[in-house]
Amino acid sequence: MKKNLRIVSAAAAALLAVAPVAAAGVSTVFADTTIPVVGGTTQDGVTTAKLELNVTNAASLVDGDVASKVAASLATPTLPTGANVIPGKASIYEATANADGTGTVAANTKAADKLEKGKSYVAKVPVTISGLKANTDYTVNGKKETSDGTGVISGVQVQSKVFSVANTALKGAPYVTFTQDSKEVIADSGSVDLDANSYTVSAVADKIDASRGKSGKYTVKTTAGNDPQAAKASFLNLEQDVRDGLKAAGVTVKADGSFDKPAAPFTFTAHLYATNGKTATFNVRVNSTATDGDDSFPQMYFNGQKDALRGTTTLDSVGDVNFNYVPVNGVVDTKAIQNAFKTQVSKTDGTVMIPTVDASKVNTKVAGKYPVTVTATNADGKTTKVTFYLTVGVKGATYKTVQSDGDVTVYKIDGNTVTDSKTTVKNGDQIAIFGDPIKVGEKTYSRINSADSDLYVESKFVDGSFKPADKVKKTVMHNAYIYDKDHKRVGTNMLRAYSTVEVIGAATKLADGSLVYSIGDNQYVMADNIDGTSRTLSHNAYVYKTSKKRANRKVLKAGSQVTTYGSPYTFKNGKAYYRIGGPAKQYVKVANFAK
Repeated sequence: MKKNLRIVSAAAAALLAVAPVAAAGVSTVFADTTIPVVGGTTQDGVTTAKLELNVTNAASLVDGDVASKVAASLATPTLPTGANVIPGKASIYEATANADGTGTVAANTKAADKLEKGKSYVAKVPVTISGLKANTDYTVNGKKETSDGTGVISGVQVQSKVFSVANTALKGAPYVTFTQDSKEVIADSGSVDLDANSYTVSAVADKIDASRGKSGKYTVKTTAGNDPQAAKASFLNLEQDVRDGLKAAGVTVKADGSFDKPAAPFTFTAHLYATNGKTATFNVRVNSTATDGDDSFPQMYFNGQKDALRGTTTLDSVGDVNFNYVPVNGVVDTKAIQNAFKTQVSKTDGTVMIPTVDASKVNTKVAGKYPVTVTATNADGKTTKVTFYLTVGVKGATYKTVQSDGDVTVYKIDGNTVTDSKTTVKNGDQIAIFGDPIKVGEKTYSRINSADSDLYVESKFVDGSFKPADKVKKTVMHNAYIYDKDHKRVGTNMLRAYSTVEVIGAATKLADGSLVYSIGDNQYVMADNIDGTSRTLSHNAYVYKTSKKRANRKVLKAGSQVTTYGSPYTFKNGKAYYRIGGPAKQYVKVANFAK
């Protein structure tokens, strides 16, 4: 039986019957689920279109799954100005995998009904493009297509890259290697430096993945080595991971996959996949402001290596040095780190320098990998800064990246009793996970630190199911202090009125009931200083800019609603006023509002 797969949910299908889909992209769904759309459109005014079909849940598919379990998204990175896309029904076909990741479907192949281990598949969907010029030649995914008299091209077949179903009989778990001094070395983490030619998603991926046949630094392998039953390993969906990393760093990816130079370096998580279904994560630091230091920079010689580190760089591995693998609840040996990074003033000045070590992001209470920065600045103001990942816990653990909107609580579980351990991990931390998840009540937890530990985190924060909220820019309408989760002041800084701040997700409540916005790890501002509170006037009211001067001739009528921001100000006349509007100073007497 041919298995056609639904392209959208039932509700969305009804909408498609009456309206074309916007050119920004189409959610392509093989089950009754909404899938996020990647990419957008460029109004290039040219006769070119690029459509991409991406299978999004390949890592979770197993032998015997029905074809309708496959999920994917249809992206439209490039479309002619004014064009719209309307998808048809999609199907899954068995295919021969090619070296470039594409698949070849043999003639007369019928759509698959079920998925089988050891076989390769592609998804296909026919797409209609409307809103084009009539009777005009276009290039769609590299092929010539001609629109009809109404400006429509029908039946364009869009095919995904090849994917396979996990064969659990195969051996090995995925990990990453790179070449150092002509030797293959296991990478603890990765790093790439951006230049003028690499501000696109694909260019960043090219710099990372050696299998893309360009300038990639890293190769994904499995621990089974040359065993005949070894699984094959690869990056699961590297370009999507790059997109997600840019988004989390507040960098906008344009429709064609390009982006503007980030203001500062950032780290994202790449996902690894082996054909036996085993997965892993790999942190990559993207250096947008990397400095290629010269002989005048401080020269760092790590662990006796002949080549000096200089400028801004990231070490992909520190290996089994004496300061790595800090015991849980142990202490970071900063002295040993300083000794390992022997530093001199410059290439020509051998005067010894003692570098500084910033290990503030290392959480020794939770096994994981944490960034440490070693820095030295000479008298000429030249700085060498090296970042590496320090491991807390034992060697060989499975690491998962925390994905959250803020701090994640670590729980102690005894039987069916779950209590707060008063320890947290942060978004982006790579923590060590042991064994299978457990379920207590309605929640699922993953064990951390060791195989016999009683400490857990909620699984949703480490299994990829939790998606961090988008950051949204908002205007601060009233001077705002920054608080922690216990409603205690953080530092002395204040967000000034009419400044802009990025908030994470929707407003939430602290334990004491205060409504706040998260702006970072354990940092919050009062939502009332941003969104304000709607209040009813009990009397006609003037709007003032000082205690004596009115802001305008307007009179606010009794019974009307007015949005006020933050707590009242007390002017020199001793009366209290709420701030309203802006950016010009506008105030209304508190006494004019209903109690």
